[in-house]
Amino acid sequence: MDINMFSKYKGQFEYLKKQPVRIGLLTLVLLIACAGVFMIGFITKGDIKNIFTVIAVLGMLPVAKLIVSFIMYIKAESFTCPKELYNQIEKLCEGKDIAYGYDFYLTSYKINFPILSCLVYDGSLIAYLPDNKNIKECKEHIEKYLSNNSITGIKVYVLDNKDKFLDRFTNIPSDYVQNDSDRSAFALIKNLSL
Repeated sequence: MDINMFSKYKGQFEYLKKQPVRIGLLTLVLLIACAGVFMIGFITKGDIKNIFTVIAVLGMLPVAKLIVSFIMYIKAESFTCPKELYNQIEKLCEGKDIAYGYDFYLTSYKINFPILSCLVYDGSLIAYLPDNKNIKECKEHIEKYLSNNSITGIKVYVLDNKDKFLDRFTNIPSDYVQNDSDRSAFALIKNLSL
C-alpha cells in the first residue's frame, strides 16, 4: 500500500488517482458509522422511532455528498497526467520558482475540462488540454472566473500540443520570482478544479 496515499493535494501529480480511494474509504467509514448509530438505537430501544434514527439519517447527508464526489472522481480518474509528461515537466522546472501543477479537472454546466498540467508564469496561464475540440470553451471558462475574481493581468493559453506546452517551460529563467497575480491565478485554478 502506498504510504502517501492520503497526502495528495490539488495540483500534485496523481491527485485524481488518489482521491477516489480516499473519498471511497471516507464514505465507507461514515456509512458504517451511520449504520452503527441506527443499530444501537434499534437494539437499545426496540423500535426505529428514536433519537438514534434521527442522528443516523442526518449523518447520511454528508455521506450522500461524498458519494457524489466519489462518482465525479471516478469519472475524472482516467485524466491523470502521464508519468512521462510529469517527468519532463519536473526536469524543466527543477530549481525554478514558478506555479505549476497536474491533474486539474474543471467542470462547467455543459463541458468538463481535463487539464493534464497547468503553468502560471509572468502573466500567462498556460494549460495543457489534449482534447482539442474544447480549447476555446476552456479558455473562456478560465477567463470568466479570472474576471469574476478580479484577477487581472493574466493572459490565458490553452494548448493541445504537448511540445508547444513543454516549450513554455524552457523559456523560464532560473531566477524568475512569482508575482501576486501568478499566485492568485494558480490558486484559482486549484479552487476551480475537482
